[in-house]
Amino acid sequence: MSELEIEPTAPYDLVRSARGGDGITQRLDGATVVFGLRDGAQAHVRQSPDGRLRVRLQAADAAAAEPELRHRLGCDAPIDGFIAIARADPLLAPLLRRGPGLRALRTGTIAHAALRAFAGQLITFREAQQIERRIIRLAVPPPAADALVASPTAAQLLALGTARLVACGLAQRRADALARLLRSVDLERLRDHEPERVAARLARESQIGPWTIGVIGLHGYGWEDYGLIGDLGLMRLASAQLGRDATVADTEAMLAPYAPWRGLASMHLLGHPLARTPRR
Repeated sequence: MSELEIEPTAPYDLVRSARGGDGITQRLDGATVVFGLRDGAQAHVRQSPDGRLRVRLQAADAAAAEPELRHRLGCDAPIDGFIAIARADPLLAPLLRRGPGLRALRTGTIAHAALRAFAGQLITFREAQQIERRIIRLAVPPPAADALVASPTAAQLLALGTARLVACGLAQRRADALARLLRSVDLERLRDHEPERVAARLARESQIGPWTIGVIGLHGYGWEDYGLIGDLGLMRLASAQLGRDATVADTEAMLAPYAPWRGLASMHLLGHPLARTPRR
């Protein structure tokens, strides 16, 4: 067991950012966020009143586990530019006042982010999370009942086969598309490539549109400028703003003024009351 301290770029709100975790690779226990990391490592993270992150790290190699944890936390990127834009925006300003430290926590592998993206297409968050959990449990069996596991790798997901992905609730065409993506593209090797090039490559694959690229980019690679275009919540918000049924293009136009922070803006906007209320 080792202990370390991380000073995130402010503002940063660990608990608010960790809500909605999958409960298998990341779990919120009161004010503590627990992460399952590679090689059986576990990290327990709490935020002090001064904003610093206090970490208890159970790892055979703490030095190797720390970079993975920092990536998962998404705590190193400055967001001053986003704060300046949001404070001057009538839609974002009230949301920012309630939760200025909201960040996108990340998956441990890009394959996990891809799974999350395919599982979430055109269904509710709750349904998508159930599918994601079932698949992770099969792909990465926990060593103990309450133990967290590392994010699944491409090899672990491919080893399941599409039949078991479908049995977990993933639609057949999406299971096939996810398997093709993981077989044909080494997603991990693309981490250091330009986001525009990676996004263009992903867009050539079947069943991948702007929303799927946004999920993979925001929660996998950590791209702050790839928004959740076409998200159901953003469609509701855009519909309320426009007074008509919104289109995917309307959500893209709504996010456009927030570049280069469209991904982070998406997360804040999904907290808007109108994003959670179906339009009558």
